[in-house]
Order: sequence, then C-alpha cells, then structure tokens
Amino acid sequence: MELILEFVARWEWLLLLGVGVLEALILWKIYQENRERAILIGEMRSTRIELGRESYLAMIKDALANAKHQVFFVSHSLTSNMTEHEKASIFKLYHSGLDHRCITGRHPGKVREMWEQHRHGVKLRVNDLFLESTFRYHICDGHVAILGFAGESDEASVKGTLIDSIYFSHVLQQHFLDTWDNSQPFLDYVREILTQPRSTELASSLSEISTEWGLYPGEQQLVQQLLTPHSETSMANEEIK
Repeated sequence: MELILEFVARWEWLLLLGVGVLEALILWKIYQENRERAILIGEMRSTRIELGRESYLAMIKDALANAKHQVFFVSHSLTSNMTEHEKASIFKLYHSGLDHRCITGRHPGKVREMWEQHRHGVKLRVNDLFLESTFRYHICDGHVAILGFAGESDEASVKGTLIDSIYFSHVLQQHFLDTWDNSQPFLDYVREILTQPRSTELASSLSEISTEWGLYPGEQQLVQQLLTPHSETSMANEEIK
C-alpha cells in the first residue's frame, strides 16, 4: 500500500497531465462536431426551395442579374414553354462579357428556340443525354446552382431549388464541362439537319426554313453558308472548342 501511495505521489504530475490531455481531446472533438453541425446548418440555410413557375423563373432572373463571369445551363425545353413577356424578361438579363453556354437535347422541333439563344450570344451544343430530360440546371459564377424540375407530363419547370454552395456548384459545373466536351456544336447540328432529304428540298426555298426557324436576315445568310461545301472551315470559329 505504501508503495502505491509513493508511486502516486511521485508520478502525480504525469497522471494529471494524462487527464488534461484526455480532457483536451474530448473538448476538441466537441468543437469539431459543433463546427460540422454549423457548416451543415449553413448549407441548409443557403438552400431555397420554391414551388410554382413564377418563383422558379424569379430565381433564374436574380442569378442572371448578379452573374459577372459565367453562366452554364442545361435545358431541353429552352424557352418553348415561356410567354413572349417571360422570354423578353430573361433575355434582357443576358449581357456581353459572360461566358454563357447551354447544352440542350438534339431535337429538330426545338431549333427555333436554339436560334433564340444563339441570337442572344449564348454558345450552344446538343446532346442526346438531355433529349427528354425533365431536369435542368443553371450554374452562375461557379458558386450558385439552380435546379429545375418538371412534372412527368409537362416540360415546364414547376419546382426550383437554389443552392448557394461552391462545393456543390463545382461538382455540377465539372459535369457540365465534361458533357460540353462530348456534345455537338449547334451550327454543326444545324448543318446536319440541313443535309437531311427534307431540308435539302426546302433549301431551294430559304423563306420556308426562315419561317420554320424564325430566322433573322443575318441568320438566313448563315444558313446559306452552312449549305455550301466550303462553309465547314469558316464555321469552325463560331463555337468554343
């Protein structure tokens, strides 16, 4: 017993040190758990879910109005479900200086809407991955992501989710860029449509194509160039590689 008391008296400082280290480790773990909880709560607060078409469009408008460097978006329907007023309110927020890109589905019936985007300075590519997708998204300046969801029987988004998170946006943006590299440039797709039998017949009447696609005079000239054999090289500079 005396030996034990003597050992405790001699090494008491070491025991106290061990207890202190243990308490410090416990406090550090509590701090880490509280910090992770705070980060999670912050992410939840930065996520906003909106129901209704108007609220979803308001999200997009707000993000476009604040975008300074880049806007990447994926949409199958583009503006086909928008009224003329809704389209005008969206397009007036597009501005030069943005790296503005869109990937949409390969759908000949949506070429008119593709020309609308092209006309307003958006670089487009097409991909079968988004041919009939009810999911679409926007990424603005690499830190704000807007997700849109449509009903199974409706192409128009009726639910939107805004996520203000650099980490999430980075993952989504990388998905966009990977898909972009494996998608067909818009003007190449237009040329492909124009070389199909029906379009070749229509080529004799540019006015029919112009009416179908809603082309402006400058766009009609571009279509004529796409129909000539020597246009391929000149058109290559129209798209980002």
